Amino acid sequence: MKWLLDYLGMSRKQFGIFIVITLSTCIYWFSSIKSVIYEPFRQALGVSNAQLGFLLGLIGFVQIFGYALLGWLQDLLPIRKLIAVDLWGYGIFALILGLVPHLPYWFLVLAFAAFGFFGDAIYWPTIQKSTKSLATERTQAAAFSTQECIRSAIGLVLNACTLGLFTLGGSQIFGARIAMCTYPVCMMLFSFVVLRFIPKDFLHEQAGTVKSKAHKSNGAAMVLQAMKLPIVWTTGFGAAATYLIYVAANTYFLPFVQASFKLSDAAAGLFGIVNSGLMGLIAAALSGVLATKRFKTTPQWMALLYVIVCVISILVIFTPRSSGWMIPVVVLCCLVTFICVALRAVYYAPIGEYGVDSEISATAMSIASFIGYCPSFFAYMLFGAIIDNFDTQKAYNLIFGMLAVFSILGILVCMVGNRVILRKRHAESHDVSAQA
Repeated sequence: MKWLLDYLGMSRKQFGIFIVITLSTCIYWFSSIKSVIYEPFRQALGVSNAQLGFLLGLIGFVQIFGYALLGWLQDLLPIRKLIAVDLWGYGIFALILGLVPHLPYWFLVLAFAAFGFFGDAIYWPTIQKSTKSLATERTQAAAFSTQECIRSAIGLVLNACTLGLFTLGGSQIFGARIAMCTYPVCMMLFSFVVLRFIPKDFLHEQAGTVKSKAHKSNGAAMVLQAMKLPIVWTTGFGAAATYLIYVAANTYFLPFVQASFKLSDAAAGLFGIVNSGLMGLIAAALSGVLATKRFKTTPQWMALLYVIVCVISILVIFTPRSSGWMIPVVVLCCLVTFICVALRAVYYAPIGEYGVDSEISATAMSIASFIGYCPSFFAYMLFGAIIDNFDTQKAYNLIFGMLAVFSILGILVCMVGNRVILRKRHAESHDVSAQA
């Protein structure tokens, strides 16, 4: 246990809070259903690929503008209450979707907008701020990657449960609805764990100081202060490249393999478990260790990963879709997912490595997240429309081409981010030497 605490840079109490905060990401269990049983999930909602793409894009719309408008607020509100409200708000709408068939499309729009609000806009920057604050500047990558590793391990078990519930349901739609009803209940119950084990004053111990009062009276000043930091922008654009890759890998690799090689729902579900669960478990843990132990900065490590994604994406475009090539294509898709999780495990660590003031950390995270999650606003709709309007091979060649382009963007911004962090470290060491 001591080696883990040293690796994360946390005390036992901090580690306990870290685990509760990490497990609160059960809020995403409902949306993970589409990664294992995409077609049954879509059919249960009664929508086309393009309509589902719009709904998922709507989450991104609410998400990114919520980050921009409400990020500063999360530096002021109690963490435990905010997370509990998110779990209940998301859970209620998800449970209605699972229980009630043939819902009108306007209600689906309302529900998915609520998912963007409760599941992202006022939730995710809170988790990022909490994780950043629990770790030291030198263990940011370790903390974020360990969190992603735990999520992936739970996701692996969860995806197997989803496939099991789907199989036991007896029919595609009913099986999907069993999972759609189970997970919202779990997240609402977990809110009581959050209220019980996260301290009331967590990250607000000095809320009465003059500095905090000044921030409370002027949220706009906090936003402007965070926007002046170059690491916020490099982190945001780097995360945007990662998130577009994530959208493709987590949602559209499954229908790609299923449509290209005519897999059954059960076989496709098995691929979904390996692709979205097993890959993440290994990649997240490995990414944190390598970023922390083998590279000077996290952006340096991320740039290498983007190079690999770019190469693999180009290979997939030129790989035949005949049955004899199924295994190579599946392996390449799993490798992209593996790297995508490795990127997601650490893509917001640069803000902590730079040493952003904890007073504006959620604000900085929100601005970076606003930029980073912009692809969720258009990628789902764009990918869904491409799949609906082109034949399978041409559609996915276009998608993998976009992955290659965004990987090049990721390489460039990570190189800049690496220079920003190293320059600040050099300046700080120079100041220390001058004082000595």
